[in-house]
Amino acid sequence: MSFFKLFVHHDIPDSFVNKFRKKRFSYLQNKIETLIREKGNIKILDIGGELSYWQHLGWKHENCTIYLLNLNMDDNNTQTSNFHFIKGSALDLPYQSGDFDLIYSNSVIEHVGSIEGQKKFAEEVNRVCPKYIIQTPSFWFPLEPHSLIPFFQFIPHQLRAYLIMKFDINYFPKAATYKEAVQVSKSTIMFSKKRFKQLFPDAKIYVEKFLGIPKSYTAIHL
Repeated sequence: MSFFKLFVHHDIPDSFVNKFRKKRFSYLQNKIETLIREKGNIKILDIGGELSYWQHLGWKHENCTIYLLNLNMDDNNTQTSNFHFIKGSALDLPYQSGDFDLIYSNSVIEHVGSIEGQKKFAEEVNRVCPKYIIQTPSFWFPLEPHSLIPFFQFIPHQLRAYLIMKFDINYFPKAATYKEAVQVSKSTIMFSKKRFKQLFPDAKIYVEKFLGIPKSYTAIHL
């Protein structure tokens, strides 16, 4: 395992990425508890969510039901009173306005495959629930979090494609053809603060920093 892999390993409690997640999650937890005090029982839609994320953060609350929506949801997951597992797309949410008290999403919107898809993601969030917390990594942070290669996000897709054809680059699977490699590269499109704000103009954009450099952005509308 590479040094950078250890740096961002989700299964290591005190890893760099988990320290930031826990800090970010403490804000979410306070807002959830406020909603529970107001309504008694609440429902949260976690777009792209996984059970392990909530387990690693030690989440437990009997008055909160979390719906984990994921394209690649494991059919073997067992529904519980607190977690429901839904196979579905963030670009076509199978819900209506008012079905949830809060929408949450962590590092998903950059993976929907196109700028048009990212716009659709934001439209679907706003359609289903006016309260949301949407997080995404910053384009400007030196260590690109999906490849774990410094400054990988600044390399043009046409050049990244050659690397993707030659190597297994963490999140980016090795591609057999140049055309496929370009598609793999373009499947992840990261955000500047300005472009993220354009998708969520009514939200406050919280900037998470490390050594003064933007690490992630979170659109918060509550």
